[in-house]
Amino acid sequence: MWIATWCLGFVLFSCPNCLFVCIGRATAQNITSCDPLVTKSKPQNLTVTNVTSRSITITWLAPKDGEDGITNYNLYYSYDNNTYARLLAYIHTYTILDLKPFTEYQIHVVAKCGNHIKSESSDTIMQYTDIDGPGPPIIINATCVPGTNGTSIFLQWTKPQLFYKSVDEYIIYVSYDTDFVKKFNFSLPKDSNNINHFQYVVQNLTGNTMYELKINGVTNSVLGNNAIEGKASEPRSVYLHKDCDNDSTLKNNHNLIENTKSLLIGLCCVLGLLFIVAVILFWQVYFHAAYYYLEDPPFVSHTIPTLPNSDWWKHKQESHVVTVDSFAKHVANLHVDGDIGFSKEYEIIQEESMNFDFSTESSQLPENKTKNRYLNIVPYDHSRVKLHVNNMPGSHSDYINANYIDGFEKANAYIGTQGPLPSTIIDFWQMMWEQHVHVIVMITNLVERGRRKCDLYWPNEGTETYGFIQVKLLKEELMAMYTVRTFQVHHTRAKKKKNVPLGRTIYQYHYTNWPDHGTPDHPLPILSFVDKSAGANPADAGPIVVHCSAGVGRTGTYIVLDTMLKQIKSEKEVNIFDFLKHIRQQRNFLVQTEEQYIFIHDALLEAINCMYSSINRKTLASYLQTDINDCKIASFASDFEKHYKMITSFVPQEYLLLSANKPFNRNKNRSQEFVPVENSRVHLTPKPGIEGSDYINASWIIGFKRLGEFIVTQHPLQNTVLDFWQMLWDHNAQTVVILTDMSEDTESLVKFWPVDSDTTLDSDNFKVKSVQEDKIGDDYETRDLVIQSIQDDFMLPVRLIHSKYSVRELSSLIKLLEIVQMWHLEYQNGPIVVVDKFGGTEAAIFCCLTTIGKQLQHENVGDISLYAKLYHNQRPGIWKDIENYLLLYRALELMSGGSCFNVLPSSSITSLNNVANGSHNSLTLPNGNALSPNKQNGVLISQS
Repeated sequence: MWIATWCLGFVLFSCPNCLFVCIGRATAQNITSCDPLVTKSKPQNLTVTNVTSRSITITWLAPKDGEDGITNYNLYYSYDNNTYARLLAYIHTYTILDLKPFTEYQIHVVAKCGNHIKSESSDTIMQYTDIDGPGPPIIINATCVPGTNGTSIFLQWTKPQLFYKSVDEYIIYVSYDTDFVKKFNFSLPKDSNNINHFQYVVQNLTGNTMYELKINGVTNSVLGNNAIEGKASEPRSVYLHKDCDNDSTLKNNHNLIENTKSLLIGLCCVLGLLFIVAVILFWQVYFHAAYYYLEDPPFVSHTIPTLPNSDWWKHKQESHVVTVDSFAKHVANLHVDGDIGFSKEYEIIQEESMNFDFSTESSQLPENKTKNRYLNIVPYDHSRVKLHVNNMPGSHSDYINANYIDGFEKANAYIGTQGPLPSTIIDFWQMMWEQHVHVIVMITNLVERGRRKCDLYWPNEGTETYGFIQVKLLKEELMAMYTVRTFQVHHTRAKKKKNVPLGRTIYQYHYTNWPDHGTPDHPLPILSFVDKSAGANPADAGPIVVHCSAGVGRTGTYIVLDTMLKQIKSEKEVNIFDFLKHIRQQRNFLVQTEEQYIFIHDALLEAINCMYSSINRKTLASYLQTDINDCKIASFASDFEKHYKMITSFVPQEYLLLSANKPFNRNKNRSQEFVPVENSRVHLTPKPGIEGSDYINASWIIGFKRLGEFIVTQHPLQNTVLDFWQMLWDHNAQTVVILTDMSEDTESLVKFWPVDSDTTLDSDNFKVKSVQEDKIGDDYETRDLVIQSIQDDFMLPVRLIHSKYSVRELSSLIKLLEIVQMWHLEYQNGPIVVVDKFGGTEAAIFCCLTTIGKQLQHENVGDISLYAKLYHNQRPGIWKDIENYLLLYRALELMSGGSCFNVLPSSSITSLNNVANGSHNSLTLPNGNALSPNKQNGVLISQS
């Protein structure tokens, strides 16, 4: 017996996990709660225990059938048709943070076992967050009141721009010393929401005293009896004196003024002569030199400091260099255990940065403090950009909140700076001129979440002069993700040289879709933005100026991405860790959050995957005229399959399909293969008390010019016809393209429009009427309808365009693209709704080729892989097979005039009249070639 015990102990000591294996095997048959076929009951008693303006604390109990097998809980909360999910540990209380004030949230939890949801959803609770204090009011007038002997102040102000629900009261604080503060309450009537201007007379004050006044707005809590005071206005100072209401003092002094008038006139004459002499001398000594100095802007070597370790790439630590081949494994290792590897690396960078002892004395000088947007984001002295004081008469400081930052194999490749303030716009443009800048990268919006992030520093139209720098807006191009502005800039004091253009062209690349908090949803658009903006900088130009709001977080992310992409192309290696440590010695807080640090890695991994999965140009050109199964290009088929898998690699997690998989929504899906993911699904106006009334099987799809340029949706079912028209009504959609072959299934593919003018489709809020039917040639049918409001006279005209041809007949598809665009030009406010049977491949091909066509016209390139991958992420599964995806390249071959590698701008577009003739004999392409109806492998090809 003791021998058996000793042997058992030895085994367990040598292999402690064996105990768990044995126990697991012995008890596996008894643990039924982890069986995928078993569903646990719902969590119980979901209750709200505490609510603030930005948080909700909830508690709940385990399901009735016990806690066995439960590993964690999924928490779901939503507002305004936006749903968020949190994976929680095995807990029964949680505080949801970062919520919006005065917003109703729907909350429920689901118990999980392993990787499978094991319980029904708990009961949904509805809870409003409390209000928050209003923003600062704006004082527009504060003056001494005449007739009060200097004891009253007349005060006028406007309502805060930001407030929740209402502003119920104002508190006026009056002070004249650190020890004296008097408070006046100004209550508002209940019906004052439409009043924007207010006034109040502060009485019983002391004369001959300087008073400071501030106003705070107050909003009453919706959940309690307390009142929440908001931010204070900018202070206003008023000096009260007894004679503020009469001019007797001036009358008494009239004789004195008359007696001294002659003396003053004589003195002015003498001073005038001295001034003229001084100006002449000043002109000769100063301006003459300045003019010649400005013939060539002062971009010379001694103006830019040589920074420590500017050749950082030569002194890299081998332990942190990662080859391109091993980068995917490196990133995967950093992601394990909840991104613990990233946390450790970023913590090291943070700790080293905190120990820097670099001087920032210039930023703390009294005349410079107001030039900093944020108190803690200031430039290091050793790397800061210095303005030329002598070049700007009247300027007494060389200070601007900006630093030189190194790039790959190039010192001072960038200037990182804050978003300009009103008081620093002149300095900003002076820096652009002196540093020979050709490209500005802006990665913030002017206002985000109601807060000013950057001030408008360029002319909205025409020309503006900032100091001595004149800036003219030549062009503004708005794209879905960013805007490109072209400026002509010159120095008004510079001498013009013969045969030399006056001034310089500067391009501003303004990324407009970086979320208020966090990082972009997908790295491809930002990678494309980095490539285009950095590529626009000439080789002999000065640094690229990069700014966000503070000039550290998004600015640092951009700089690291651009530098690492250059290192990948040149050295086939990545060294994010060492490079970020290096540039943090040049400007503090670059890459401000761990989330941005992770995003850099994921984005570079995406770039490497795209690079390794690129298509061979020669074999693609061969394949475009043959078949994928041709043994001569078997190697291409393999390469293209690898590329296709990269495009379709994204697989949505369960929480992203939450709405589509809810029981009351499943019967609204024609197929579960094509359903919307949460972050791109189209929302309907919800109907009170009806679960799922905000759901329709439809997805937003990005275009070239707009984020929501398209809506892709399935052909409506009998039970979703009114939902379809509600979607058009809610989102002002006036163009519907129908790609469904309704003859293949006449029972389920119903006509979802009124068949004649005597028939209407009636909803609670609107009705749909048919106006007329028409044809464009023999191949396209159009139906004009109107959606009319029941409550008022508002009407929304809608045109349905129905093609008889499959999208795989490319000549007809290109005609359809032209027809739709010509019609839609008149209705640019709403999206184009594209319908096929499942809201899948045909609709995606139409959207993608429409977008590529616009890109060809504006950029002379067609980036199929970018848009195809984004479309797959927005509506997974739309590229069902490799042939569907390859069809895009075949279409690009036609649209580009016979070469998808060397596309030309569109010089001629078939007019609507020519298309309307329905002729299939020929179609003019951008290069003048013509397409004939000859087919090879079912695809129309060009004839030379």
